[in-house]
Order: sequence, then structure tokens, then C-alpha cells
Amino acid sequence: MGAEDPTDDRHHSKILVPAPDGAATLAETLRRLEDAGVVPQDVTLRKPTLDDVFLALTGHAATANGHNRSKEATR
Repeated sequence: MGAEDPTDDRHHSKILVPAPDGAATLAETLRRLEDAGVVPQDVTLRKPTLDDVFLALTGHAATANGHNRSKEATR
């Protein structure tokens, strides 16, 4: 569906599919699920938050004080 593989969140009974092309990716995903005989209980398309973008760009979550814990641990 894109550059990233779907994530299986069994704890919450979810499959998360990155949608780089937004609604077009969602539509293709739904077509593939239908072809496979899978009927989803719910479908949501969500835009990334600023935290999502920060994590994608830096590789770590933002903290309230602006410091990365892994950097703090190496000092």
C-alpha cells in the first residue's frame, strides 16, 4: 500500500495502514480487503498529529522539556 508495512495492533484489535496518499490509499486498502473477503468493523482515516510528524522526522517522541531522554541518559 505504500513505503511502510501495516502495523498489527492485536491488543486493540486494529490494523494500522500508513496512507501516504490519503483517501486514495484508504480506497485501495478497502478494495483489497473486500477482494480477500475481509469485512472491517470500522474504518478511520486520520491526519498525522504534530507528534507523529516529529517522531517520523527525529526518530523519537517529543518531551515536555524539549530534551530527548536517550540523550540525557548518555550525559
